[in-house]
Formats: sequence, C-alpha cells, structure tokens
Amino acid sequence: MEKKTIGKFITALRKANGMTQKDLAEQLNVSDKTVSRWERDEGAPDLSMIPVLAEIFEVSCDELLKGERKRPNETEVQVSSKKGEKQKQRLLKNSLAKYKNATVISMGISVAGFLVALIANLAFLKAVLGFLFGAIFYVASVVCQSIFMNKAFLSVEDAEIEETELASFKKEVIKSAEYSFGVTIAFAGFTFPLVLMDAYVGLSADNMLLFGIIGAAIFLVVYAVVLYFVNHSLIQNGKVLLNEKEHNKYMHNHKLQRNCSFVLVTLVVCTMLIHHVMTTIWGPYSIMNGITFTDYDSFIEFMEQNITHQPYDQFYDGISGVEEVVGPPDSTIYYDEDGNEISEEEFYHRQIKDLDGNVVCEYTARNESVTSISYSPKKGTVLPITVSTDQHLKEAREKAQVRHVIFGFVYGLEVLSTLLIYMKKREK
Repeated sequence: MEKKTIGKFITALRKANGMTQKDLAEQLNVSDKTVSRWERDEGAPDLSMIPVLAEIFEVSCDELLKGERKRPNETEVQVSSKKGEKQKQRLLKNSLAKYKNATVISMGISVAGFLVALIANLAFLKAVLGFLFGAIFYVASVVCQSIFMNKAFLSVEDAEIEETELASFKKEVIKSAEYSFGVTIAFAGFTFPLVLMDAYVGLSADNMLLFGIIGAAIFLVVYAVVLYFVNHSLIQNGKVLLNEKEHNKYMHNHKLQRNCSFVLVTLVVCTMLIHHVMTTIWGPYSIMNGITFTDYDSFIEFMEQNITHQPYDQFYDGISGVEEVVGPPDSTIYYDEDGNEISEEEFYHRQIKDLDGNVVCEYTARNESVTSISYSPKKGTVLPITVSTDQHLKEAREKAQVRHVIFGFVYGLEVLSTLLIYMKKREK
C-alpha cells in the first residue's frame, strides 16, 4: 500500500487545481525549487505555511498534515440517516395523534348538539327548534373536522416524507374523518324526525327513540353509499395512491361490498314485501276483536249508550304538549244523505235487515265509540252481532305494532348479519 505523505498530497492538490509549481510558489512567496523539494518529500513546508496552503487548496490543516482528505464516516452517515427517519416518523405519529384528539373534539360538538336537541324537545316541547339548535352544532362539527383535517395535511407537507408513508398517513386521517362525519350524520338522522312536528309541540321519548333509530339508519345508509362511490372515484383517478398489495386488497373489498350490498337490498326488499302483505291482510281491522251479542235488547242497549269517540293515532298519540278536547258538535242542525234537514232522532236512527230485507232491529246509534258492526244476514235474523269499539281498535293496533317491531328486528338482523359476513371475509 502506497504511503501517504504531505508532498504527494500537495502534488495531487496542485494538479487538481490546475496549478504549476511556479504558480504555487508565487502565491507562497517561495521559489519553485522549494515547492519541488516538498513534493519530492525532501523537505516539508514550514508550520506557518500550513494554514496558507490549506486555504489555497480549500482543505483543512489536519487533512494537509495527514496527507489525505478526511472521508465521511459511514457509521455517522447511517446514524444521521436513521435519526432523520426517526424524526419523520415522530412527526407523522405526533401529527396523527393531534388530529385524532381534535377529532374527539369535533365529535364532542356533535354530541352537544344531540343533547341540546333532546333537551329542547323533551323538556321544553320545542321539537323543530331543538333540531335547528342541534343542526347548528352539527354544521360546526363538520366545519371543525374539515379544518382539523386540512391542518393535519399541512403539518407534514414540507417534511420530505416518502410518498408511500405520506399516503398511509393521509389514509389514516381520512379514515378518522369518515368516522367523525359518520357520528355527526347519525345524530342528525336521529333528530331529523323532530322537523316533522308542529312548531310548538314535542315528540315523546318512545316515539323519538323509534323514529330516531329509523332516521339515523336512513342517513347512515345514504352516507355509506356516498362514501362508496367517492372513495372509488378518488382511487380510480389517482387522488389516493395505493401500492400493489393495497390496491389488490381494496379491489377485493370493493367487490365484496358490492356483493354484500346486493344481497342486503334483496333481503330487505323481500322482507318489506312480506311485511306489506301481512300488514294488508292482517291489519288492525282484520285482527280486531269485539263484543258479541246474541239478543237484540242487549245490542240496542249498548248502541244507545252516550259514549264519545276516543281517537287513537300511533304517531300523534305520543306527542307531548297536546291535549285533545272532545265535545259535542258545534252545529245542532242535522242533514240526511240528500242534504235535507232532519231531526236528531232521525239522524241517529239505524235499521238492520235480514236476508229477505225485513227490518229485524231498530236502534239509536249514540255510542260514538263503536268502530264497526259485523253480522251475517239470515232469514228472520242477523244474530249474532259483533261490535268493535275504539278500545278494541287500539288493542288491535298495539298488536300490529308488535309485528312492526318484530319486522324491525328482522331488518336490523339482516343488516347486522350482512355486516358481520363482510367483516369476516374482507381483507384487512
């Protein structure tokens, strides 16, 4: 191995700078022979000239005395590189943590809006106003979430992070944002039925729970459909970058989502058809019970009782702040089917005829609670007669309501089962 000397190093530096021995000698105020002796290692520059030579050749004094340039320490380079990578990873981790904390704040605003809507409806009976107050919080939550997401992207924009790592960071941010927006959408859907109420009434807790769950489900389904198409469009247009493994996983999950959605829609539509048929065939009036009379006297006595009508409505029966007042009709003038004025007795008078058209029973229909009268005309009689009242209709509607609840659980089970199948088969 050739020995490294100051002379040989001076020769190499001089030639590298395109200088002759005479050129160097003139800058040092020495003779060219002196420079020649240095380069032949027959002598060495005076220590006072070392800094001047170092400045001319743009090297350090230590390098000049050792006769070689100092090589970069590979270990130091690796340590420096690893340190830089750790700093970048720490930046990504801290930025993501800060963003997720901000996301919690955003979701907290949505929760506050939901509570405000509930309080306005249940405590102050202001359903519409409650939703409007809640909507202000929901909009604020969406705006804050958008600002937080943009801030997270800007925090790593100039950090010279590799594109793959940056893409992974952005996907985590977008995923958190989608969850946050989903929470806001769910709360908005839950409180949306309040808009359907009158301005100065409130919806009862049980009805709000029922219609709120339906509203939240509808809003979330629409939100999921929108996300499905938006995410697919972003990936197809290259707005979101995926490596080969991620792209294959996405395409698998995308196809699985499409198939699961088709199966779910088919199941729900079939269940809805069955639900509709059962509601039509076995509606409240079909399953309604009644009082059966086997003689005319007890039937007439029941029909002539002065009982007022008691309306029942599945939706408005649960409205808070509404008191229904039932009283006599405003007008005391009665008319027949042809518009001719008749007496009160004639107005309430009823007849029942047998199979041959003979009148077998006459009565005054003052019992306004009667909903329906059913009988089968026979020769000389129509007995037995079954009379159903408002109470019977209410009980029948409550039974029908149980059927609606059961079908509601079936819908939920179909959605949950499809979701579980998707979660099991999807690639993580």
